[in-house]
Amino acid sequence: MEKIIKRWYDMIRINSVNGHEVNLADYIAKELRAMNLEPHYSYFPEDRTEKARPSVWTVLDSGKPGKTVMLIGHIDTVDVANGWNTDPFVPTEDGDKVHGLGAMDMKGGLAAILETLEYYTRHTDAFTGTIEACFVSDEEGLSKGTYQLVEEGITADYAIMAECRYDNVAIGFRGRYSFEVTVHGVAAHASHYPAVGENALISGGRLAAAIEALPTLTHPNLKHGTWCVRHMEGGNKGTLVVPEVCNIFVDRYVVPGEDEKTCIQQILDAARALGLEEKVEVRLKPRNSPYMQSFALEPDDDLVTTLQCAFKEVTGEELPVEYDPSVCDSNILAVSLGIPTVTFGPSGGGMHAANEYGHAWQVKNCAEVYRRTVAELLK
Repeated sequence: MEKIIKRWYDMIRINSVNGHEVNLADYIAKELRAMNLEPHYSYFPEDRTEKARPSVWTVLDSGKPGKTVMLIGHIDTVDVANGWNTDPFVPTEDGDKVHGLGAMDMKGGLAAILETLEYYTRHTDAFTGTIEACFVSDEEGLSKGTYQLVEEGITADYAIMAECRYDNVAIGFRGRYSFEVTVHGVAAHASHYPAVGENALISGGRLAAAIEALPTLTHPNLKHGTWCVRHMEGGNKGTLVVPEVCNIFVDRYVVPGEDEKTCIQQILDAARALGLEEKVEVRLKPRNSPYMQSFALEPDDDLVTTLQCAFKEVTGEELPVEYDPSVCDSNILAVSLGIPTVTFGPSGGGMHAANEYGHAWQVKNCAEVYRRTVAELLK
């Protein structure tokens, strides 16, 4: 079995469900040491005692001045879904498919990064500058692994996110925020309502409808932002009480030009238009990592065109660009580091579902695309 496929299979066998990344991190560190590369462990603050969720990164230096290319992917997977026909931790071949948890998302991408690194450890004369490889935890959670690397000062000139998308290269993503909106009413005995009291659920419902109707900015490639009221709760435990509070939870996907402050102001303006300005509170939902902002590269960016040329050399096919409506760790690199970032890697099917699968030929093709892209960027 080819080493790249063996590594892919080895990693599928390792349980790295979000929250349990350490065993895969240790495996990758061992592989790096076998290449005479030094692995560095990174822990986000709440994991520095138990050390169960590390990210691992390394640098391959050509010994010559030049730029830095970052190859990056996440080591965690989602939990095991119901309905698997095979053991999710045993790579199972079915024609050109290989089933297993993480086979698509995204242990094939990790194998391709390792293959690229190993090639260049034997050919340091073939590039200038440095190659940086990052294997991060918690992407399926709050992306704390990648954010921690940024906090620790990691940087590069280009980044290739090896996420599972083979039929196109993503060169932009929308951003995302979550807001908590509290609507206050006036409690009273229900028998006296509506002459007495103010029903927070009714006011909350009116505001929720108004939020979903709020305008958003447009972008030539990312299209437009969106509002989604995804959960509401409220009322009183006691009977015969007019509800005095309603909580609304809102997801907001944004395009460039929209941010936390503009979104909060829009919600407050909607409340004011309904006569609720003194009865509404809006706050960003707390989380242990920053929210992701949007970004968009131009299709003629050097990183984009270089990867497209490499793909055509390897496959004989064109690789179209895509702008994604969601978010991923690419947002962090593009915005926090301010560097060109593309997302491209081996794919498959059944992501985040039972019977997930990937394709060995895509894993191998991606390794060759990465190798050629690095060679051109660091020539």
